[in-house]
Amino acid sequence: MIKYLLIVFSSIFCINTTFSQFVVKDILAVHPQASIFDPEYNTHLNIVCWKSDDNDLWISGLNPVTHLYEPSDGKGTFVTCNLSCGTQSLNGPEWMLSSQGTQLVYVKSIWGINYPGIATMVLGGWQTTTLLQYPNTEYAMATANYSDSTASLLFETSASDGISWLHNTDLGTRYFYPDISLGFFARDNQQICCATNKTRNPGFVETACSLPYFTFISDDTIGAPCMWTDPATNTRLFMCRANGFKTLKIFQEIAPDFWALSKEFNSPLPDPFNYITSPEPFTCGGHSYISFMAAQSSSGKDGLPAQIWMASADPSDTLMRRVSDSTLGIRTDPEPVVFNDSAFVYYTDVISDKSSPIKYSVRKCNTGLGNLFTPIMLNQVAASEISVFPNPNNGQFKLKSGSHFASGSIIKIYDILGNEVYRTQTENECPELQLNALPIGNYCLKIEGNKQQATAKFTIKL
Repeated sequence: MIKYLLIVFSSIFCINTTFSQFVVKDILAVHPQASIFDPEYNTHLNIVCWKSDDNDLWISGLNPVTHLYEPSDGKGTFVTCNLSCGTQSLNGPEWMLSSQGTQLVYVKSIWGINYPGIATMVLGGWQTTTLLQYPNTEYAMATANYSDSTASLLFETSASDGISWLHNTDLGTRYFYPDISLGFFARDNQQICCATNKTRNPGFVETACSLPYFTFISDDTIGAPCMWTDPATNTRLFMCRANGFKTLKIFQEIAPDFWALSKEFNSPLPDPFNYITSPEPFTCGGHSYISFMAAQSSSGKDGLPAQIWMASADPSDTLMRRVSDSTLGIRTDPEPVVFNDSAFVYYTDVISDKSSPIKYSVRKCNTGLGNLFTPIMLNQVAASEISVFPNPNNGQFKLKSGSHFASGSIIKIYDILGNEVYRTQTENECPELQLNALPIGNYCLKIEGNKQQATAKFTIKL
């Protein structure tokens, strides 16, 4: 078995050098004897929250130069005790940030019953509150943007009947959307990324309205949904695991209510390392990337060796690199962390020794990415400045784009499920589109050229 694993991981090194000349730098971020579970990072304050083996919640500092833990055992400030543990705990503490201040959400166990808890930073200390009106909580997530006027937290209960959310300014008012699960807040706003309960189809719930509603993305069966704004294109991206958790898919919102598959990839490693687990999007230097784990099971928590990788979210960028070292390590929970000048991936190194309890150490990997430039974005031309006519039509259309799009611009047509069904290149500013072969229905047109882009909707009918 050991010989087989050595062969696999020597081939991993060959794969990595094929993609780039990047040199792996994977170092210990904490004291060798420290045991730290599920850390979450706050780069604004250079601090990190985490849960101890005794289920205590701690805050540690991060050295502003080395980005290593200070103190090295992570025990800088004690916050609270009795966080939920074992099979009852689906995640550790999470940051909840807004203009109201710096807060944490977590799940606290009281006499065997789990409740959401909130800790608020007050004059350098922490004030804690347990929300006893919401029992049987399984996990809690939160929004984390200091620019938000209020923050929100979401949670699911053991009833598995839907997702609830609260605003930090009114913890007594509970909002609820039924028959969804796998809830995560989008990275940059208060949309809830999730999946339908029965079919596990991806989508998101708009919470910033009087009547929240669910937007369907695709008919995939998914896990780990997440959404953010891509700075390179200034469009929304939605990421999820599909294909039995062996494929990572990224969808792009090309127009309101139109989502198209932008990129997909499988694990860069051969069987048995063919599952993608713990994918996390991050933006650095004006571009979007994904960190993930190439693992041997869909959960990535099987106690078997795994590797930490990262990839570009840009469909035209083939960047795919291993960031953890080549040793046979049990790794889990990669967490991308972007600082002012660089980006790293911290991960949990599971140290298992029959003679002592399991320890959860933390290691820091260099990504090779800098965060010191701003990309040139595509300018979005107003929809009123382009038109598809006559609309509706039986398939014979013209596109009026004026002077925005010169000869050589790319036109893509998407159906209502976001599938690209037609593509062509323009020869003038008012091209004709022969779409008779497409079935009747609603479509979205996207045109790109001269560092600009625009979208328009149209209908084919008999």
